[in-house]
Formats: sequence, C-alpha cells, structure tokens
Amino acid sequence: MWAAMDADTGELPAIKATWPKGSMDALLFLSRVLEARTNKPVFVVDRGPRYSWALRGLGLEYYHETFGDGSGVERFFGSLKRRTRVFFNNINAGRSRIASLDRIVNTFFAYYNGLRSQEGIGRVPSEVSLLWGDPLI
Repeated sequence: MWAAMDADTGELPAIKATWPKGSMDALLFLSRVLEARTNKPVFVVDRGPRYSWALRGLGLEYYHETFGDGSGVERFFGSLKRRTRVFFNNINAGRSRIASLDRIVNTFFAYYNGLRSQEGIGRVPSEVSLLWGDPLI
C-alpha cells in the first residue's frame, strides 16, 4: 500500500495498492503524486529501500524520518485498518485481489479527503487545500 500525505493539510494527494511493492512501483506512485500537485514537493519517507532510487530518479528532494511528519501517513493506515476491519479480518495485498483492494482504498481515499473532518485542523482536508493552495507534501 502506498500513500502520500500533505503535512500541512492532512490531505492525501494519492493512494495505491500494489503487490509486490518494489522500486518501479515507487516510481509509478511518486509520478501519480506529482500529477496531483502543482508544485514540486519535498518528501518525507521512512527507511524503505525502494524510495531512494525512485526519488533520485525523479530528481525529487526528500529526507528520512521515522517519527514526525511521516507519522501522519501511519495514522491514516491505522484509520483505514480500523474502518475496514468490518469487511476483512486484515487488509493485505498479498492475500487479497489487488483490483478489489484498490477499489476499497480509493473509496476510503474519497471519504478521508472529502467527508471526514480532522480534529487537528478542524476541517475536511480538501477544504484546507482550497484555502491554502498547494503546500508541500
């Protein structure tokens, strides 16, 4: 599962389910993130080895961080797991059909960005993006 989150607004510009999860998948996902932004964002990534090759290949600025700005994406994954536990015991691309998983994730993506109010910002993430423009990811 791939997800990018705007650190300022909490909006998810892109999400994608793939199996397996390799460097080429990272390159394709990052290209999708860039299509959703009007600026060239700075990326915060964990120590996953697949990111650095793709980020360097696209000429993008990034840094590694285990906690902090990157933890918003981890909170998103926790929220996704809690909300979908009703449907599946465990969402796992290795055991699920990718097309079905991707549909579920994209439905949650629309809910997360457009309907769910975040406590930290007091608004729906897409409303903040409209007010602030296109901040960094």
